Amino acid sequence: MDLFDRLGEAITNNSRAIIVVMLLLTAGLAPGLGYIQEQGALSGLSEDTAAAEANAEIQERFSDNDLNTTSTAIVIRNDDENLLSREALLRSLRYQQTLYENESINTTLVDDEPTFGIANIVAQASIAADRRGTVDEPMISGWNEESGVVETSPTADDWSTPTLDEQIDELESMDRWEVEAVLEDVLDPDSDSAATQAAYQLLPEDYSPGSLSTDSRMLLLTQETETQISAAAEISTEVSNAQGDARAIAYDQETDHYDVYGTGLVNYEQSFVIQDSFSILGPLVLLFVVVALSLAYRDIADVALGLVGVVVTLLWTLGAMGWLGINFNPVMIAAPIILIGLSVDFALHVTMRYREERQASEGGVRQAMSTALTDLGPALGLITMTTAIGFLSNYTSPLLDLRDFGVVTAIGIVSTLLVFGILIPALKLELTSVLAGLGWDRTPSLPGSRGATQRLLHGGSTLASRMPVALLVAVLLLTGGAAYAATDVGLSADQELFMGDNPPEVTENLPESIQPGEYSLKSDRADIYADFQPPYRQGFILVTGDVATPGALDGVDDARDEINDSDAVYESATDEPAIVTPLSEMRAVARTDQSFNETFERSDTTNDGIPNRNVEEVYDAFYRADEDRASRVLDRNDEGNYTAMSIQIGTDGNADRSAATTAVDDGVAAFDGELDAVGTGSFVVEEQLNTRLSATLIQSLVVTILAVLVILTGAFWLKERRPTLGPTTLVPVLLSAIWLFGTMALLDIPISIITAMVGSITVGIGVDYSIHVSERYWHERKHGRSIEEALRRTIAGTGSALMSSAVTTAVGFGVLAFALLPSLRHFGFVLAVGVVYSFVTAVYVHPSLLVVWERYVLGSETVVRLAEPLEGDQ
Repeated sequence: MDLFDRLGEAITNNSRAIIVVMLLLTAGLAPGLGYIQEQGALSGLSEDTAAAEANAEIQERFSDNDLNTTSTAIVIRNDDENLLSREALLRSLRYQQTLYENESINTTLVDDEPTFGIANIVAQASIAADRRGTVDEPMISGWNEESGVVETSPTADDWSTPTLDEQIDELESMDRWEVEAVLEDVLDPDSDSAATQAAYQLLPEDYSPGSLSTDSRMLLLTQETETQISAAAEISTEVSNAQGDARAIAYDQETDHYDVYGTGLVNYEQSFVIQDSFSILGPLVLLFVVVALSLAYRDIADVALGLVGVVVTLLWTLGAMGWLGINFNPVMIAAPIILIGLSVDFALHVTMRYREERQASEGGVRQAMSTALTDLGPALGLITMTTAIGFLSNYTSPLLDLRDFGVVTAIGIVSTLLVFGILIPALKLELTSVLAGLGWDRTPSLPGSRGATQRLLHGGSTLASRMPVALLVAVLLLTGGAAYAATDVGLSADQELFMGDNPPEVTENLPESIQPGEYSLKSDRADIYADFQPPYRQGFILVTGDVATPGALDGVDDARDEINDSDAVYESATDEPAIVTPLSEMRAVARTDQSFNETFERSDTTNDGIPNRNVEEVYDAFYRADEDRASRVLDRNDEGNYTAMSIQIGTDGNADRSAATTAVDDGVAAFDGELDAVGTGSFVVEEQLNTRLSATLIQSLVVTILAVLVILTGAFWLKERRPTLGPTTLVPVLLSAIWLFGTMALLDIPISIITAMVGSITVGIGVDYSIHVSERYWHERKHGRSIEEALRRTIAGTGSALMSSAVTTAVGFGVLAFALLPSLRHFGFVLAVGVVYSFVTAVYVHPSLLVVWERYVLGSETVVRLAEPLEGDQ
């Protein structure tokens, strides 16, 4: 008697004790659900890439303050009214005042200029004019590229920045002509003032320079954060909720239309998307389980046991998740769906095999269950190990959330084995005894054991006995085409994949209490990116080393020329490319500061606008003339040495991310080896994440394949002394994985942060089907049956369970198609296709592989035509 024989007998002979132990375990794990914390957005890429480190260094070296901040772009639109009119500007200031008066928003705002727009520039310029008697020098210090903030600072006279109330009072005291006079000065396209520079960055790309009319403009809201922000998940709930409140107030404005986008809103909105997704998916999943089990079992008792098993599996998994302190992030929505699908899979195999044994022998209920568990034990154990490896291979991901997902789903598959391999069989035995005492003692027949379904399932075994080599050649040709197509599968780390879509119209018929909300973040972002230079699409080149040399400035000039050749660079209304360099800033200051202009020109002996001597002296003069402007592009240490400089590149919001990254890379390439130049910015970091996604996909897939290969080879060697059956069992799964990636390429489904997991998960889950076929086939062969008879009995018995499992699992994964996050819809669809492919290769390709394996590897008997069913085998 081997291990699985003893386990089978132990479960059937001690069913009541097992039920008690399992219920106690459930009672211990279930309270963990109360410790699960919701996380509204995915965490970012770990700070171990050159671009991520340079991004942090840019903030540290070139920020004008020691605060960590995040900004929200608020675009105001009105097709029927001039948004530069006195009344429109006042509405904007009063909207800002409403934000200040909101306690939840106010507590998150920075102290200095938390809101800033055209209305603020006009009001501050007018106040400065009152103080000086002129509007030539408004108190605007310029655009902070790191945080997307237009900053203000006291003037040489040390005047304080006007408060919002003072700005409102100033505009209210002005008439239309006074407002237009200030606007004419601020929006003068020939002006080099910082106020003009800031104003044009808050106006749309199609604004006519110098015009006193526009139908849209941008306002920036700046909040303080605890740390530097590289991903939405790093923004606190307090800040995210404040951005949500600011958006709600904006949407309530009656006269103007508002588009609002901020990183915190991704976090804020996703928390509602998760809740609404569950409100849609929950009833669908319940309906799926009930319908799937009802169609497969046609027995209310077995359906009830299946539902109990699913609930217990989820309680164990989610309870363990809570005890381990793992957050429920958006990816985790898929975890319960996957586990429900796998639970139904395990339930079908155990129940169908039990029914098969009940029909085949007169040994009684407990003997039938013991035999079923003994025969299924090795397969279920192998399936659990291989599937867990597929999930745990996500530990190669650079994202913590995906690693957590791998751990949770691995716990889930182990829970599934224990629940459906031990608890449910024990409950089944006790329930059957009770029902038998009530006069209900019947075992429904197996689906697929007769009629058209049987003929459909036996197609693979028929082809295997008649033309196995020809079938495999055709499959290889098909796989070659899929592999070629798979080379074009795209990569995408686009944040839009994690922004909620509006729910389908059918949800409007749901009760109001569970109707999902409307989600506008994606459309708002698209509209803002279409017309404005958003602060989130800023690229940077960090240059370190001895930057106070003529060669360094030549590199800056060359880099600008290279960057400007790209169509991805944003051009403002004045047709100037949004490229800020030390040279461009020094030239701007030289046009308004005579003393600095003299220093600048003395250092430029070649008259090409690039100082070629005394560069450090020029930098010193630059700092004296305008320290705010100089500190944003040059880093000077405490000893007065210049150790770094930055080039800032504004890219078109609608430009392809790879094109924007290429523009930055071209600028980096312009510097020689004497200086270290690194490109960075949010889109550069995202592009590097794409590369990491590709590496993650390959690493996790290779890890899974090798681990599964070792386990299968070792298992079949230890149990059957047939190690070559391991690689043979793995081949159908590899075929299905290649087909899957080819399908993704043909349907233009990208490899995203979530779908990067599908390769390893498909192998881990798909090997389930092949293991069942190999195990059952070799079981029949060991009992002396011929190859063709073994294949027929394998498909007749296991094939029906595989078909039911494939249909239910695929439909279960397919439920994710109703999720409100595009990434989860892709994930569910791709996994469903992977399951279908795994079933097809297991039932229609694997039999031919087994025939070829026996013929050419083991050298067994010659394959003959499929024998007629023997009496008692049907």
